[in-house]
Amino acid sequence: CIRDRDNIETLSFSPDGQRLALGAADGFVAIYQLQSGRAEPLAQKLHTSFVTGLAWSPDGSQILTAATDGSVRQSDSKTLQVIHSYTAYPQTYPAVAWSPDGSQFALAQGRDTIQVVDAGDGSLADTFDLPGSTRALWWLPSGEIIGSTNAGQVSFFTHGQRKAVRSFQPNPAHKAVNSLAVQPGSGLLAAGYDDGTIVLIDPTTAKQVRELAKGRQIGTISWSPNGQLLAASSVAFDLRLLDLQGSVVAHEDIGYDVNGTAWSPDGKLLAASTDAHDFRLWQVNPAQTSAKPAPAAPSYMGR
Repeated sequence: CIRDRDNIETLSFSPDGQRLALGAADGFVAIYQLQSGRAEPLAQKLHTSFVTGLAWSPDGSQILTAATDGSVRQSDSKTLQVIHSYTAYPQTYPAVAWSPDGSQFALAQGRDTIQVVDAGDGSLADTFDLPGSTRALWWLPSGEIIGSTNAGQVSFFTHGQRKAVRSFQPNPAHKAVNSLAVQPGSGLLAAGYDDGTIVLIDPTTAKQVRELAKGRQIGTISWSPNGQLLAASSVAFDLRLLDLQGSVVAHEDIGYDVNGTAWSPDGKLLAASTDAHDFRLWQVNPAQTSAKPAPAAPSYMGR
């Protein structure tokens, strides 16, 4: 358990698992070296408010962060010096996600659009229409980009087409999408909603596969590297591990709202951030290791 200056909202392990990046409610971004034994992180105040989106580049050399003040930063992960700055709509919850090859990234603007940006020169490469308030974001290995909205819609986009090629709209309706997570291996998409619902979606058809037992307001969800467990945080002051059928296989009472969740690439550690101004690390036994390394997942917190 390590404390920070304010509520920690987003967090993600680096692709090599040696560092943990986090974004706080006061706009600070910090990177902890997990193997060094040092408690003091590399930290910079890159924003003036709640960090909603955080994502490592596939090679670990850069980190993207976005905040409710409408600021978006592309920074060097070794120094946290800003390489490029971008803008989103203020007083919204922008999200970021890297392309699998690291040459581009997607930015959900917070309202009506998703932009694709060239990571080298910062130029605009593509724009997608997603009417309403945008939420969590994901870039699939196939090249498709998944966006979501405050109305619960999950939409799939392909390059060169402004409008979604398919969409999922829950019936009955749920509230805002607070988190997206793609299962390693099978590619099953989990969508976590503000009303406590978690829906599993087939991304190839945008059809619902299963709805898991409803809990309290979801913060984030994240798949283990082997795709067998789903970590879910909530305002129930707890962290749950669910199996593929939605049964709770582990439960940890925290005592504060639990925000971001992240698995180490080797499946041996699970991290969670809280409203106690701290993040916590658990050793998972047995380790949820995958034979095939999975990319570092983007982190998003829109609650």
